[in-house]
Amino acid sequence: MRRPAQHHSIPAIHSAWAHPYTGVPALGVFYNDGGNPPAPAQVPTPAEVAARTAPPAAPQVPQTPVDPDDAKVTFTQRRLNTIMRDEKEEGRRAALRAIAESAGLDPDQIDLDQVGKLVKEAGEANRQRMTEVERREADTQAAADAAAQQVADAEQKAATAQALAFEAQQQMALIRLGANPDDLADVTALLRNDLQGIDQPTEEQIREKAEALKARRPADFGGTIPQTLPPAPGGAPAGGPPPRTPAGGKDAIKAAAEARARSMGLRTDNAA
Repeated sequence: MRRPAQHHSIPAIHSAWAHPYTGVPALGVFYNDGGNPPAPAQVPTPAEVAARTAPPAAPQVPQTPVDPDDAKVTFTQRRLNTIMRDEKEEGRRAALRAIAESAGLDPDQIDLDQVGKLVKEAGEANRQRMTEVERREADTQAAADAAAQQVADAEQKAATAQALAFEAQQQMALIRLGANPDDLADVTALLRNDLQGIDQPTEEQIREKAEALKARRPADFGGTIPQTLPPAPGGAPAGGPPPRTPAGGKDAIKAAAEARARSMGLRTDNAA
């Protein structure tokens, strides 16, 4: 029979450091106790805290090479005026050289200022000559405009006279048909409206339209308008409500009741 495993064959050590672990189990116990505690975390300085809370810096964009012609240069107003004056003078002299070359002259052997003076004098003479021509053209145009205005005025006067003649002709036709003098202007306007669309109406056309107007509006020509009664309300006759019969006494009421009873078969003539 095997002896119990809890009984060790080695002699027991009765001391404060005695433990039941020996050999390999003892290594697993005494070398897995956690070791040394970790070092405490370092507290950040205020500068490090500010650097953490600051917004991230924008990435640096590589600068594109600048063209020397596009470089910005600062000038004073006096310097700018001088440059502009020199440029203007250079342009003027270049134009004078071009004029001299076009005239067959050598620009290096003549005075360009004298050429400019000659060009200026020629321009003034041409301007005076052109002004005289323009004055003549303006006079001709004014005469043509005046003639056109006279023709337009004459046409307007002729149209007005023709309109007055047509209006007088229309009024005469209306007066012959018996138009009221007080309403003559209104009736003439109605007749003129009826004649619209007819270019230069003849006397016969005016008479026909006037007769049609008289038939349509006889009151304007001294006629009478037939009285037409409005429709009676509720189915009553147009002449008014039916005449009411005078109410009788007790005898009339009795007679009406007897007649109604006879019509319903409730009473005969033999009944007492």
